[in-house]
Amino acid sequence: MRNIVIMHENEEWLVPLRAAFSGRGVTPQEWFLDTGKVPYNQVPANAVYYNRMSASSHTRGHRFAPELTRMALTWLQQHPATVVNGTPALALEVCKLSQYAALERAGLQVPATHAVVGREELIAAAENFGYWPLILKPNRGGKGLGVTRFDSRAALQRFIDGPEYEEPLDGIWLLQEYIQPKAPYITRAEFVGREFIYTVQVNTEGGFELCPADVCSVDDAFCPTTEQPVESNEHKFTITNRFDDHSIISQLQTFLQQAQIDVAGIEFIEAEDGQLYVYDVNTNTNYNQAAEQRAGVAQTGMGALADYLIGLAQQ
Repeated sequence: MRNIVIMHENEEWLVPLRAAFSGRGVTPQEWFLDTGKVPYNQVPANAVYYNRMSASSHTRGHRFAPELTRMALTWLQQHPATVVNGTPALALEVCKLSQYAALERAGLQVPATHAVVGREELIAAAENFGYWPLILKPNRGGKGLGVTRFDSRAALQRFIDGPEYEEPLDGIWLLQEYIQPKAPYITRAEFVGREFIYTVQVNTEGGFELCPADVCSVDDAFCPTTEQPVESNEHKFTITNRFDDHSIISQLQTFLQQAQIDVAGIEFIEAEDGQLYVYDVNTNTNYNQAAEQRAGVAQTGMGALADYLIGLAQQ
């Protein structure tokens, strides 16, 4: 069996994955990608390399982790190593418009979206966009960070002129059509090895910070612990079988195949008219253990992930 190397920049998100490997008697190696080097003219070990780089790395002080990871993946893919979520996956992780283009090629519907660079450009761009209310979000945020709904030009102008305005990491704002949901939920479909695992329903009454991780930094307000009650007193995360036999699952698998993504959590919303809109692809996906326990799932997300990586290492 070859070694398994987990490429990442967040120790806390690895806690449940380490536990899943431990329960299977396997200890993977870890490659923490914040700073460091890529020895491009050397040959890497023939191992299974799993990329868990996140677009939100900058919120943990790891500003250049995605760029370093891109160099590392480029190096690995030049050699006979097995790479899970390679450079195509990372490219989509950090560019929403690339996500949408790939989703549309797979026949999926995405919200109307415009990309804008420049604080002074936002108002004119919003008026040209023509959708009110609209969603404003950074291209590189992560975990729902910075996603805000604006109902009018005046409200958007107050934000732009106000003290809370902050440029996105890469300078790119996205103006997005607000999809009026049929119910106050979004749905996240989880895939490991491009195989469907389950869907989880996420209550959005508390806002857009929707990270499903159980373990987050205590000073990270945008990645909440998930057993906090929402306004309806429901659990924030609930595994559902509502979409298990829906055509969107096979469409999402087609997307993963075409986009060369191996592991992902993909979020979509059901509009009032029943149309489904896919709006986010998370190639560094997390799972909510409390929701899994309540649902009594046969296979947990981290368990499925560990089994998949072990299977590759045994080939």
